Amino acid sequence: MPGVVWIALVVVVGLVLALAGVFFLRLRTLGHRVGSFECALRTPTGWASGIAHYGADSLHWYRLISLDPRPDHSWSRARFHVRSRDARDPSAAVTPSRIFEVSCEVDGREFVLAMRSGQYSGLSSWLESQPPREMSL
Repeated sequence: MPGVVWIALVVVVGLVLALAGVFFLRLRTLGHRVGSFECALRTPTGWASGIAHYGADSLHWYRLISLDPRPDHSWSRARFHVRSRDARDPSAAVTPSRIFEVSCEVDGREFVLAMRSGQYSGLSSWLESQPPREMSL
């Protein structure tokens, strides 16, 4: 019987180590992509930390604590609108680490992202640089 307990313990420890490896590999892959940045999303229960990634036609947001390789949210670049930008601490000096809460809207759905000032500059540049859309008559 003790042999079975040791085998079960080794299997459980092996699974935990494998899951930890997958988790850290996912974080490394997401964080080292060109166009990735740290970005929190406000949820009904609070803030969720994540990594956002600029695609050619959409912004993808990945939850930080997850094993899922797919994004939790993808927002179309053509329909993405920044409604407002507010500094979390308006009295803080202008620094690269200043945090902004950015109210956004896509297809009538509103959400709030939190990011550093430099990352907001990148978001606004990405939105402004989109190719012109065809006008329908």
